[in-house]
Amino acid sequence: MTRLGPTFAAANLLGAGLSETEPGAIRQPELRRVRDKLPERLNAGILLGDGGFCILGWMLTLAGFHPITLYNSTLFVTDPDPRRSGLAVEVVAGIYGLPEAAVEELARTNDTTPTELRVQTVRRMLDDLLEIS
Repeated sequence: MTRLGPTFAAANLLGAGLSETEPGAIRQPELRRVRDKLPERLNAGILLGDGGFCILGWMLTLAGFHPITLYNSTLFVTDPDPRRSGLAVEVVAGIYGLPEAAVEELARTNDTTPTELRVQTVRRMLDDLLEIS
């Protein structure tokens, strides 16, 4: 996997994210926590069935979602608070102040990278997002 390409230039990312507290701002402390606490193994796909998380599942879990919310669907997050429910990409983007395109790219990279390279590749993408924010 290559570093984030021109699609993810700083100009495209800054101001494009969603956050309840600071619209347009990537929430660096939360994103740094995701990067720093990545598990030794990431799954391809959001479900925990293969003994681990995919990057979106990991990000949702660190944001305080109970893992059972991830069993309902690989695309949708269910929470008693409707403001925390929705499409997984949209929920992650809102929590971390990331553009949906960046979240989609994280998920796609997670799912298409060979298992043995997945964590380090996702970590590099997170580094890139933190660097340009």
